Amino acid sequence: MDILSSNLDLQNYDTLLHANISEKAELAFKYDISLNTNGSGFVDTIQCPSAVTMSGTIDSTTIETIATAPYFNNTLLYCSGSTASGNLLLQYGSGFTTYATGSYLGSVIALTGTTVLTGTFTDGSGTYISFTVPTDYSGLDSNYNSDDYRPISSLNTPYPAGYTDDDDLGRRILYGYVKKDAGWYSAFNINTPLRKYIASNTFNTGGYSEVIGATATGYIRLDIDNPYNIKIVEFDKTIFEQTKELRFVSGSEASFSTGGIGWIMPNLSLSGTAPASDRRVFDFQNRDYALFLSFSGNILNSAIDFLKYQITMANASGSGLYIVPLDDTGFGMIKHLGFDIVIDSEQDYRYKQFEVVRENTALPLIENGCLFGAYFGSGCLFY
Repeated sequence: MDILSSNLDLQNYDTLLHANISEKAELAFKYDISLNTNGSGFVDTIQCPSAVTMSGTIDSTTIETIATAPYFNNTLLYCSGSTASGNLLLQYGSGFTTYATGSYLGSVIALTGTTVLTGTFTDGSGTYISFTVPTDYSGLDSNYNSDDYRPISSLNTPYPAGYTDDDDLGRRILYGYVKKDAGWYSAFNINTPLRKYIASNTFNTGGYSEVIGATATGYIRLDIDNPYNIKIVEFDKTIFEQTKELRFVSGSEASFSTGGIGWIMPNLSLSGTAPASDRRVFDFQNRDYALFLSFSGNILNSAIDFLKYQITMANASGSGLYIVPLDDTGFGMIKHLGFDIVIDSEQDYRYKQFEVVRENTALPLIENGCLFGAYFGSGCLFY
């Protein structure tokens, strides 16, 4: 009976690990894809005019020639330039291949013409404007959300002023939930295969965030909505690389009667304002970790069946980290290197690791009128 019971336990653990990995992958897929289908799709706008003639900007005889540059007001993309008297805004027309209106000193006018656009403002000087419409594309998305799985506008074009969109958040934010009274749930893991997988994603380059495996001084920020228990364990990195065994090195755990948002501190509490020098430091480059959460609830939330969490991380300079093992670089497919740990009845650590692959028919981008995908559809898992 002991052998039968042991075999049954092994099957149960294997089933649980498999289910957890599949669940984590599906959550990661859905979030990543949703972030890359929430914009208008990529529309390649024409460049801003480099030479706009403004006559009468101070008096009837004054002529200025000014350059314009992209300006985004969090809703619309304009071209903006300054004269000695004020600021000029040019608004794109339909298709973003010409300009429809100009705004200057409180006057808004419709621009006329085709290759050369002109107009006269009703400001105090009756300023006349004239410029040639550029024919080259700028590489900038019209609504600053290019839906191309990268934080920049296009492969070779970053947004101005350091702006980044949300297209890579699916690789920088871990979302999940923990069922009540289900024991410890491994919300985050890092080991050599995961480091390599994250580093191999070519979209995790460009200096906007850092891959987790390059970070020897890192910090974890946790957002959790209910009372929780937390356990952080370090495993022997060398042993795992050599034998694939999870060998315990050190660990700590704590319980908290409320949820919270903040950086994990040395005693595992959370602080939203603690400077980096006071936070718990994690060497993601050279050490293997697992972060476990559990939820037992209390009298105040007895009707709640699970808690929700969000995990982000930063390096010593404050830059975000790529922490989710996603490969969203391939056309038509999206992949996730799943890893999960359960703690068995003997308090041993059991794990499973495999890649989950599903179809991705989300629109990666539309550039210069060329379609590079289709809309989000149903997918499947391959083991």
